[in-house]
Amino acid sequence: MVLKISRWTLLTLLCSLVLTACSIPEPPQQSVGTNITNQQVQAHQTRLQRINRWQLSGRFALTEIKSNSKDSAYLSWRSSPQQQDIVITHPLRGELAHLNISAQVATIKVDGEQVQSRSARDLLYQYTGMRLPVDELPHWLLGRLDPRFTQFHFDKQGRLINAHYKTSAGDHWQLTWFYQPQQLLPEQIHAETD
Repeated sequence: MVLKISRWTLLTLLCSLVLTACSIPEPPQQSVGTNITNQQVQAHQTRLQRINRWQLSGRFALTEIKSNSKDSAYLSWRSSPQQQDIVITHPLRGELAHLNISAQVATIKVDGEQVQSRSARDLLYQYTGMRLPVDELPHWLLGRLDPRFTQFHFDKQGRLINAHYKTSAGDHWQLTWFYQPQQLLPEQIHAETD
């Protein structure tokens, strides 16, 4: 059996798939816990500190508010105590960057070119235009508390749900974590900067 589809139907179907693929689902709403004890927070953070090897695959959206430009990409991140291995891909453009970070050096591979630097953040920006706090992200992705957080709050389970942060480069970030009930790690993280 041969299925015949008109060009317009096919174009409409492709457009709807592309538009659907670019949307990020709304996360569950979080509420600030009351009467949270330091013991609850410490117990949760201790569980997070035990995680020293992890892998993440997901999608992220980048929105530049000033120009109202939006884009999304896929992220594959492998973390170990010795290194971070990050691959960023785009649904239409393929692999945008492959970043490997060790204690001594960061290496980025873009379009067959490989470049090294001491700053992973600077490499990523120089070769992709993305301003991401690469050094801080491993802790943020897990919801770990950082002593440099200000104005932070927890939910009733002692999980971090929002905080403000100033990077060593001087960028100000507002972070919000979203969790499913009884989940140790965040389901989504929203990070906004000036």
